[in-house]
Amino acid sequence: MKIVEMYGDSRVGVIEVPEPEPRDNWVIVKVIASTICGTELRSYRHGERDFNSHSYNSGHEAAGVVVKTGPAARIAEGTRVAVIAHMGEQCGQCWYCHQGLWLLCTDLTEGGEEYLGTHTQYISRPDTHCIPMPDDVPFEIGSILVDAVGTPYRAIRRLGVNGFDTVLITGLGPLGASAAIICERLGARVIATEPAEFRRSMAREYGVDVAIDPVSEDALERIMELTDGRGPDVALDFTGYTEPQMLCVDAVRVGGRVGFIGLKFDETPDGPVPRPTPITVAGHLLPKELTLIGSWSVAPHEMLELFELVQQGLPVEQLITHRFSLDEAQEAYETAFNQRGCKVIIDPWA
Repeated sequence: MKIVEMYGDSRVGVIEVPEPEPRDNWVIVKVIASTICGTELRSYRHGERDFNSHSYNSGHEAAGVVVKTGPAARIAEGTRVAVIAHMGEQCGQCWYCHQGLWLLCTDLTEGGEEYLGTHTQYISRPDTHCIPMPDDVPFEIGSILVDAVGTPYRAIRRLGVNGFDTVLITGLGPLGASAAIICERLGARVIATEPAEFRRSMAREYGVDVAIDPVSEDALERIMELTDGRGPDVALDFTGYTEPQMLCVDAVRVGGRVGFIGLKFDETPDGPVPRPTPITVAGHLLPKELTLIGSWSVAPHEMLELFELVQQGLPVEQLITHRFSLDEAQEAYETAFNQRGCKVIIDPWA
């Protein structure tokens, strides 16, 4: 089968490897749609594996069809599935697993080489990672729900965003754009900051009322003008950069809610380390009585909610701007990381 190999130095290739075989409760999924995520940038530029992949290729957002099953698998061949973006099998025994929050499992078993990234034709996964999709949810939509839409949705859900809220979104990449679509659907007013002109030009399509260029404008001052000096009710950062994160904390109103979804690393001699953010209890949390959360991924039950929202008309298909074959992977990555598109789909069978 074909698989995308990461060479680093912004180069990728396509090679042939043996097809995987299932074991125990694992299944083989024929990948129909696989989506490039911003977290793959390190793999693309430096040849390091995607932190969601334990092999030499990349990708962790996919949907497809179960074509083979292990002897203990609890999902049938022929099932259409969205594949949860976790590279490790939950224990099923800890408190979090019992609450249906296995994304927070305290005894996650890390996968090995069998955890191929999803930019390939077949992948092997535990059956619990495969969420059956309704027949009227397209594979491309399923592939973006598992991370690009699902992770923002989890944050928005936990923060209780509603139609009375004004929401600030910092960063209109794929996750920020997804958040805007969801918040607009909930009836919230959306303000966004985004330095890239191309992304700002798409803001209206995502439901953003006002898109601010933080390079040419004083973003905090403009946000306060737009909220009668009070600040937004909710702020969501999708950049992982310190300045936008601090803007969220500084701009949100007293008693507001803040979600951190973006993730960035600094290079050090010992390897990449998460970028620090100078948020303090005394300086920010206590005096403004803020609620702060992080969102790492989507839970299985939230995927079911997202399927229903798509069936009810949530317009996430507008996030998809480009489609490429596996053999066009180089162009696909260049498009994804040069801000020429939003969600870039790889079709392994084109």
